Amino acid sequence: MKLQPAGGATRSSPDEGERGPGELAEIALVTAAIVQGLVLGAWLGIFPAAALRAGGLPAAPLFFVRWAGVLHVALALGYGLEWTRFRRVTLLVAAKGIIASFIAITWMGEGVPALMVVALPVEAGMALAGALLDGPADRSRRARARLRLVAAAPTEIRPAGRR
Repeated sequence: MKLQPAGGATRSSPDEGERGPGELAEIALVTAAIVQGLVLGAWLGIFPAAALRAGGLPAAPLFFVRWAGVLHVALALGYGLEWTRFRRVTLLVAAKGIIASFIAITWMGEGVPALMVVALPVEAGMALAGALLDGPADRSRRARARLRLVAAAPTEIRPAGRR
């Protein structure tokens, strides 16, 4: 005897669940943060004098500029590791929020170069997006996990003891 699933099967396996829009947006955000951190870190580390000039910042020992580049790369790797290991964006939200707050406070107190004024909405936007996307992305992952727990219905029923 053959059984047919009600409504017809649309997937061959429950593991093939599609990612929801929240999860896809979170992946895009983490990817953008990683690329930003690696590019900025490389720029600060390889061309520190040019980075200072382009940023409109006063002269500083190149060691500290390179160190800032290393920290950007370390944060980018942290974003990627946290997301691939735990599917979380806590480090990204915290780091981007702290950076945006620091830029805003410095801008109000001392003033900042134009490049930092551009960086403020970018950093704040990434922090806000990460905070807002965490819930929907987590719900999407949980829904896909529940689908994996449901076994596919057998296509054939055999009496016990027979092969």
